[in-house]
Amino acid sequence: MNYRTIAFCSLLLMAACQSPTSKTGVKDSVAVPDTITELQVIAKDTPAVAVITDSVHIDSTAIFGKWTQPVQGIDSIFQGFQLKKNGTASSINMETLKYDKWKLLKDTLLLWSHSEGVANRTATIDTLLIKTLNDTVLVAWPITAATGYLETFKRPRKGK
Repeated sequence: MNYRTIAFCSLLLMAACQSPTSKTGVKDSVAVPDTITELQVIAKDTPAVAVITDSVHIDSTAIFGKWTQPVQGIDSIFQGFQLKKNGTASSINMETLKYDKWKLLKDTLLLWSHSEGVANRTATIDTLLIKTLNDTVLVAWPITAATGYLETFKRPRKGK
């Protein structure tokens, strides 16, 4: 082959790789519909969970407020979330994960969030099975975590 043929084939290949993809009509959005009920599956790729009927009674008035835990590996810095009475939620010391709203269904806490400042924006609903809740401690099992793994959140002390 001569130089012109190679150059032409190369340009043709580059043009094909740069051609726009067809639009599917899917709009890029982080809006998460508020359609969760107790019988719906939260996410289709969430592993099946065998729920044992040892659910705890949750005092829904104790869940409002700020809940933090140390950043893994840096015990002097805390991160977490704030649950407001109007159903909105906000992140504490998390730059890329932003909580939007929350809902309590019996002993299950649902947290809607989205990512910001990263290449791939995602919207997520975290599902936490509450094991302990009182005025100072919230212990929960994220249903996507290994059995036995628990996350412990504490209310920050005044002035922190």
